Amino acid sequence: MILIYTRANYDHAERREEMSEEKATGSTQPTVLVVDDNDELRAILRVWLGQHNCRVVEAADGRTAVSVATKERPDLILMDLHMPEMDGFAAAYRIRLLAKLGPRVPIIAISADSQLGIEAQRPTSAGHDVGFTDFAQKPFSPAQLEEILKRYLPLGEGNVWT
Repeated sequence: MILIYTRANYDHAERREEMSEEKATGSTQPTVLVVDDNDELRAILRVWLGQHNCRVVEAADGRTAVSVATKERPDLILMDLHMPEMDGFAAAYRIRLLAKLGPRVPIIAISADSQLGIEAQRPTSAGHDVGFTDFAQKPFSPAQLEEILKRYLPLGEGNVWT
């Protein structure tokens, strides 16, 4: 692979390479982006994920999620489907394209609306084929969250499930 750097993006690209090297050696915490307009749920997930050795970044709406995902390059995204500004479907689509995270980063749709969960899991011609990796029905249990972590985050030193 050939990387071409311009003066403007050199520092950013260099830091991203350093972060990739750290992740490859397992020396850093996995980063989880929590996207939900419910402040209480974000706070609960922040504490719970922190106890599981995860670094948590947050967004209260889809538009902010795209920006945060582009900047932070998370290892996992928990994405609510009902949000102001931009819903989870549009945000996930833009994250896959604009943040250039591609299919490597799991995006887990979370919603109390089971019908939307079905839509998130099924590719359709209506534009919902945005690349959600999985769906978690709200309210979810700590055991369900732990299963998501086990399934989608690399095992590392200090993680409770190791």
